[in-house]
Amino acid sequence: MADKRVLLKDIAEKSGLTINTVSRALKNKSDISIGTREYVQKLAVDMGYIPDVVASSLRSGFTKTIGIMFDNLSNPYYMIMTELIHNELKKDDYDIMIFTSSGENAQFDLESFQKMVSRRIDGIITFLKPTPDVVKAIHINRIPLVILGREGDDIGIDSIYTNDFQGGYEIGRRLVQQGHKNIGYIGAPQDILCSLKRLEGLRTYLDEQGISMPVSRSKFLKHYDLNLIKPIDDLLEQKVTAIFCFNDTMAYDVITILHQRGYQVPGDIAVAGYDNIEERLRVPVELTTIETHKEELTHKTIQTLKKRMSNFDSPLVKLVNEAKIVIRKTA
Repeated sequence: MADKRVLLKDIAEKSGLTINTVSRALKNKSDISIGTREYVQKLAVDMGYIPDVVASSLRSGFTKTIGIMFDNLSNPYYMIMTELIHNELKKDDYDIMIFTSSGENAQFDLESFQKMVSRRIDGIITFLKPTPDVVKAIHINRIPLVILGREGDDIGIDSIYTNDFQGGYEIGRRLVQQGHKNIGYIGAPQDILCSLKRLEGLRTYLDEQGISMPVSRSKFLKHYDLNLIKPIDDLLEQKVTAIFCFNDTMAYDVITILHQRGYQVPGDIAVAGYDNIEERLRVPVELTTIETHKEELTHKTIQTLKKRMSNFDSPLVKLVNEAKIVIRKTA
């Protein structure tokens, strides 16, 4: 290990150039000749120079880093979306830092917010809805933040999401067209609004067709218990012929459990999900699902965040993407 960190002034002394010239050469500035840039950059590598991002941010006021917040590392949807965010941000030389919530209710809590802000990030994209304490801290500290995938206009936060009601409605239409009348729903915990909206869309279509859906066929997981076995067994006892799941990951688990119970999908029971992760993750299931237009969501989210970063007091943004059904083999 080196006795001390190599600084710009050390490279300047070694090269015989000024600190400013060295700095600009390392940043590949066009006002420095190509020869000088190549010489300084090679010298920096040879000397083991590592840029001090914190020091640079103190001078400029920016770290060129965006924080990403979600609550479930095992959900492929978050990984897919985070990759899209990263690819879009790196076009403008932004880096990302991934954080997960420490809260128990799938919300962006104050502890998580404080950890993110302490890293001097320039803005936040969260898949979780902020708690009231976080909303207050956002406005006090003027931290640019956008909610991706859930509504935020009710708390005064920019939000970009898909029309969850429409998604549920389209799944309902597809299942009824396939001859299903006994349909069940397995959703995320009830305090997650988009889960309720997807069920509402499903119920609305069924009501329009004169098909009743007893409350007992709507199953919501608990934050402290995400096991799907009991909800599935309850629906099987009610002789459902189709199950609509809150997301694709849940739908894959449902299909696995149904197979273990001796049921064929879709022969005995149809299954549908939400998010269309098979578009980017080659899972050999061929799940009927809802497309959320991920690239468009990502682009709108980043553009909204940049607008908030340049003008924190700009008008509230709420953008809702169309939900489109993707029909495959499971329903």
